[in-house]
Amino acid sequence: MSALEESIDTKICEIILAIHLRQNFVSVERVEQDLFEHYRVKSFRELGVDHRNLKSLMNLIHRIKDVTFYMQIFEQIFNLCTLHDLGPLLARFLKVNSYDDAHLGPMDEHPDVKRVFKYKPRKRHQPIPNITSGQIINAFLAFQDKHQQRRYDYEEFLDELVEQNQLQKREELGIFCKSFPYLTEVR
Repeated sequence: MSALEESIDTKICEIILAIHLRQNFVSVERVEQDLFEHYRVKSFRELGVDHRNLKSLMNLIHRIKDVTFYMQIFEQIFNLCTLHDLGPLLARFLKVNSYDDAHLGPMDEHPDVKRVFKYKPRKRHQPIPNITSGQIINAFLAFQDKHQQRRYDYEEFLDELVEQNQLQKREELGIFCKSFPYLTEVR
């Protein structure tokens, strides 16, 4: 790397960390926008560098793509998972100690995670519920036992979970479940 590229790469690291520490999703677009504002330019061409030579930017691009790829595979393989359980899975895939170490901002702010989990907290930076997949299964079994009917109202089960976890809406649970009827059959 040239001295100019090293200087720009260092600035990119600072920008990534600043966005991450503000608890925002670290998108490539946002990093580039902040970088261009800092240097008062509109493009990498004006900066006089090829963005492909900037290691920090390329690492960010690859990490974001890795999470997107993982979530695409996740949707096909998993039947049940909570956001609480997803963090360690993503960290292992990204080869970091925790998702936070990837410096991509909060996991629940990543667009693909939000899409898959349909997670919509009531307020920004609301903590992800500390609910595990095992707890969901246990709660579902208890729900089935309590409602000795043949057909189960899965919407009612979700409403009960919301109440048990002192939340206000289902989208705050942070649960991905491909099929609640599948849980009934597993039992």
